Amino acid sequence: MAESTTRRTIKSIEDIDCVVDADFHLSETASDIRPYLEEPWDELLAGSQSGEGYSGGSNIYPNTATFHPGRTSGRIKEHTRHVKSADDVREGIEKLGVDRPVLTPGETQHLTGVHNDQLAVACATAFNEYLLDTYLDEGFTGSMVIAPQHPDKAAEEINRRADESNIISVSIPSAGAFPPLGHKQYYPIYEACEEADLPILLHGTAGSTWINFPQLHQGLCRHMSLHTLAHPVEHMMHVSSLITRGVPVRYPDLDFVFQEAGLGWIPFMMYRLDHEYPEKPEDAPLLEKRPSEYIMDNFYFTSQPVEGVEHPEYIHNTIRAFDGTDNLLFASDYPHHDFDESNELLQTLRPQFTDDEISSIYGGNALDVLRY
Repeated sequence: MAESTTRRTIKSIEDIDCVVDADFHLSETASDIRPYLEEPWDELLAGSQSGEGYSGGSNIYPNTATFHPGRTSGRIKEHTRHVKSADDVREGIEKLGVDRPVLTPGETQHLTGVHNDQLAVACATAFNEYLLDTYLDEGFTGSMVIAPQHPDKAAEEINRRADESNIISVSIPSAGAFPPLGHKQYYPIYEACEEADLPILLHGTAGSTWINFPQLHQGLCRHMSLHTLAHPVEHMMHVSSLITRGVPVRYPDLDFVFQEAGLGWIPFMMYRLDHEYPEKPEDAPLLEKRPSEYIMDNFYFTSQPVEGVEHPEYIHNTIRAFDGTDNLLFASDYPHHDFDESNELLQTLRPQFTDDEISSIYGGNALDVLRY
């Protein structure tokens, strides 16, 4: 085997040519995007503060009343930071040793909680204007947001932004999205993304489980149980729906990136679907190969939160099980309370992964799948 594929000289994040953070969050709130809202929504929301206008209240996104402190009492001791400006982004990437952050939404991840589809569309447009004005015009790259509640308007928004060079992906706030994302109502979104060569980022949230979840928010009455299950289970529902309904067959050039759910659920879903498919092929009539093959061809995954770092063999075997050297993207989840330090995963990978494999996970795969 050639030296280029076997050498292990990378010792720290500084030894990697280009580090991409595939989930670097902004800390925008509804008040940040409101100046970008088109009328009548800004006026209606302003009137609601005095008891008039839009009855949803002054906060666009419903309050889930989740007890979720910005500082945990366990292994993580750092207070939550905030990313509210381009300077905050620069501070964060310097701390992390990141060359290219993919800027993703903060509070706008709760967009599926907006019951009025017209308001949801307006919020997505306002966020995209805020993203461009505050960050992308400063040279950063990021992910635009669309409202899954109104797929036709979402497709129009994608087409309108398709030529923005610093928009490198499309985010669908997938927590609570109903029906699951394999349904045909979302096809206009997929057509627009495939045409624009923009991958789709899917990001769950713990706070949106009150909208639609196997066990609703109130049943998981501790944040520990909720945060354990929410992100991976939300993704598992959408993966099953996308595969069974043949979305990768209909849109073979469209890639999906599943963010912030850890690692262990990925091989489970691959092999579980492979187990079910031969028994019920009529349920997935468009498939021409095993579900796991579509997952490895069209689906990508971000690393954070990396569970089990105290068990390196588990990390090694799990990444190998889903061909992670080709479809795993490093992500920090900065500035959230449980963000992953850049070097933590790297030190776990070093004994078993080559320089080329580590470089792919920490940047190469992201450069391939995102529209850089």
